[in-house]
Amino acid sequence: MDISSGKIYFANQRGLTETATVRRYSTFNFDQYHNEHKEAFGDLFICNDEYLAGGKMAFFLSKADSYQIFIPVTGEIDIVQGNKEFTVKTGQIQVLNLGKGEVLEISNSNPVDTVNYIQLGLKTDLFLLKASEMLFNFELENKQNQLFDLISSPKLPFRLTAGLLAGHKEVIYQLKNKQNKFYTFIIDGTFEVEGQLLHTRDGLALWDLNHVELKALSDHASIITLEMSPLF
Repeated sequence: MDISSGKIYFANQRGLTETATVRRYSTFNFDQYHNEHKEAFGDLFICNDEYLAGGKMAFFLSKADSYQIFIPVTGEIDIVQGNKEFTVKTGQIQVLNLGKGEVLEISNSNPVDTVNYIQLGLKTDLFLLKASEMLFNFELENKQNQLFDLISSPKLPFRLTAGLLAGHKEVIYQLKNKQNKFYTFIIDGTFEVEGQLLHTRDGLALWDLNHVELKALSDHASIITLEMSPLF
């Protein structure tokens, strides 16, 4: 759904891929899913909501030089990139630099429980990258009713923040530059963002704004935001 200086991506309109191994909801065009209204938003070309079954492994093929960001919502995942292995659990974020054609192995070592993670992918010029992998730790419960940085580094062309808000709590996100692009994804609960009503796993892309007003409409509502710019 298009709005003035923005676009809403409803959770129930995402692409669905389901096998015995994985259930994947794709906000943007991904793999076999294609919709003319779900093209990439700037450099953000992947926003996948993945559910990986217990004891199973999935593979990810990078279609572009990119940053791949993995955010476990429940449980933990093991990621193999070449000869390196990374374990990422709830409360952590793993950022990996991938060249076009690289493959990741993503597995769930828990034999019973399904894990849920969000994967964000941003296109970039691989030759300008200064760090190959980065692990970030955070605790939502200790920083309630505010937006706080998950990832903010001068080495990276994006800023990722999160918030855990009580009902009717309002916060304002100040963009570094009006030319930057802003994307938000609702992890859980109901929000009003720039006057738009968003529910669990809805996404919203915005541009040409100096700041963004966010208001939680339910208790214990969680959200992530992404500001993108080549000028960071």
